[in-house]
Amino acid sequence: MSAPARALRHIQGRLDARTTQLAAIAGYTASGNLSTLAKVWAELPESDHAAGSEVVLQNIATNGIPRTLMGLTTITEVGVKDRLIVDNWPSTAEQRKGFHEAGLETIKTLYGHKHLRYQDRVRALHPAYGHWCIDFMYGRVRSRPGMDQKTRALCELVALGGQIVHPQFRAGVLMALTAGATLEEIRGVLDMTEEVWGSGRQAMYDALWQDLDLDNISETGWRLPEDPAEREKVMATEGAIDPNTTLRPDFSHLKSVKDIVTPTWRHPLVTTFRNVEGLRDQQRLYALIAANANAGLLSSMRHGWAFLKPSEQRAGLEAVLEIAVFAGHHRLHNALRTLHEEGIADIAVDVEAEDTVDYTKFPENGEAVMSMIYTNTLPGLTKSIQKMHPDIWAWINEWAYGQVLARPNLTVVEREFVALACMVGNATFPQLRSHMRGALNCGATTDEVRGILDQTSTAWGQSTQQYMDGYWMAFVKGHREAKAKKETDLENLPMI
Repeated sequence: MSAPARALRHIQGRLDARTTQLAAIAGYTASGNLSTLAKVWAELPESDHAAGSEVVLQNIATNGIPRTLMGLTTITEVGVKDRLIVDNWPSTAEQRKGFHEAGLETIKTLYGHKHLRYQDRVRALHPAYGHWCIDFMYGRVRSRPGMDQKTRALCELVALGGQIVHPQFRAGVLMALTAGATLEEIRGVLDMTEEVWGSGRQAMYDALWQDLDLDNISETGWRLPEDPAEREKVMATEGAIDPNTTLRPDFSHLKSVKDIVTPTWRHPLVTTFRNVEGLRDQQRLYALIAANANAGLLSSMRHGWAFLKPSEQRAGLEAVLEIAVFAGHHRLHNALRTLHEEGIADIAVDVEAEDTVDYTKFPENGEAVMSMIYTNTLPGLTKSIQKMHPDIWAWINEWAYGQVLARPNLTVVEREFVALACMVGNATFPQLRSHMRGALNCGATTDEVRGILDQTSTAWGQSTQQYMDGYWMAFVKGHREAKAKKETDLENLPMI
């Protein structure tokens, strides 16, 4: 028995062995603890490899693409004997319609009578985010066959242990109950937090559990009145968007331009950065806001947002929306909630344009953006990722690059700046190097890339900044040598 397995023995009695292993895989993938993930995977019965692969794939919605790819790389190196391949690329119009319908059904299963409220809420946060939640997160990822919703929900609770996402904690517990888990099983996966994320996170989860209003929760999810008339009344009123929230389905909560006051002075942090020719304050702010959103530093993100003029907020929103790719939907959800509290200008959201997006363009949009970023390494990169799992290649091309990163209002270079600001704190350095090269391939100068990386400590701390400084020196040396030889490093293919 491996050390991780021994550490999780106290869970026995609350969870069966299979669920414990799958939940551990979810947690170690999300935390980036790849050595321990490899040990747990090596002990997973081959008959559960397909389910284990699904757990790793699901991490794309919880923690983003970088950690998911690192997890897939790890289990592929150990050996994957079985996996489920259900997606196609490029997807057909009929498939995309199916993703939407499957997403609605899964949301109904997990949210019960509050499923309409959830749909209204995510759409009110941003219509694009609403589409991604239904069509991609729940439709394309969470609705896949091969694993029941109960196990998926329990694994998600472990994967969320490293994110301070209090609003999602209660929802996650209720979704697990609605999907068929017991309170005992939920408590079991929460007790895995210390082993996966550390004692500090365990203490946080314990406090959240104690604060959970169990009086309003039943063993099957939401507790409803026993009287049929009262039950029907509650289900009718709670199905609509919460009347106590500031969000409105008609987007009337968005602010008029005249009601938004922007400081006339520069952001205090921006004034501390060295001047870089060609790098504008707004570009620094977009990267700074996105990095803080990615790190869950919502007060710092809110402070940065206040320095954007209404005319700059649409681009600022694009930078924040981009973190769905790098940090997952939960961090994006909380970031959007916070921005609405601060105030989003009505000119920053084009609802009609979002609702009439041409979905047939996503595959070619994705290929176009990836070709700009990865140039002649793209064919090798494609083969490398398809070898890990063909389905995630479809997701990366159609959703991440075709639907998210190909959106207007930010240039590809500016999106690469945002990617660098976010990924530097995720400990995914193969991908970070890839996007350093990508920014240069798209026209950025080395000074501009270095200027964005100089902001690392503002969201990720001095220790990460120090590591980044050293990593940058090694990168520049390799880049100059490759440029001098006029060749690209095709043997060490970058990862997205």
